[in-house]
Amino acid sequence: MKALGLTPTSIPESFTPLPQAEIMWGCERGGSPHFPSDMDTIIARKRAHAPEPLQAFIQAVKQAEKRVWLMDNYFLAPDNKRKPDDRIQAVLEWFHAGLIASDIRILTSDHAEVTADFLDLFKEQERCINTIQVRRDTRCLIQLNTRLKHSPIEVHDRFAIVDNELWHFGATVGGFHASVNAASRGWSAEKSGAVRFFELVWDTCKGKR
Repeated sequence: MKALGLTPTSIPESFTPLPQAEIMWGCERGGSPHFPSDMDTIIARKRAHAPEPLQAFIQAVKQAEKRVWLMDNYFLAPDNKRKPDDRIQAVLEWFHAGLIASDIRILTSDHAEVTADFLDLFKEQERCINTIQVRRDTRCLIQLNTRLKHSPIEVHDRFAIVDNELWHFGATVGGFHASVNAASRGWSAEKSGAVRFFELVWDTCKGKR
């Protein structure tokens, strides 16, 4: 597999053990272990200008020690043709100036409303992290590829790998979607084959922005 560039990145044993596997539903409290239970809650989220994402996932990303890999065709494209300003600003805040992780990859698709100016903000954030953390051991690299829908591998679901934890999302990575949806976490990205699969899909999109 090494000849194909698919050798998975090993995770140090010193990493925090995986949390217990669980499922979380999107809600305006930042996530819930239960299905939404009433119409008012469901309608409120559907009508929200910017539905509350899953706080547990955001904290996992902010505290990542090595990698954050995201795979989602619609990651940067908000629902209902809204402008991407709020979505992109929220994501940029995940990759804060004190971020420890150095390998950030976002594999998504291009959308007319997500212009080059928006995409360039991720490189600006990369420069900010590396400038502020001038003595960090490994330079932070934020790679954003918008050619997922052009890959010969059709990927329907959305996934994230944070260090060695696999997250599976029924809708947008991070839990931004306004409709009833859920995410699960707590799976080993190595043992499940998610690391190798991500690298396989990523490789099919290399050389394309």
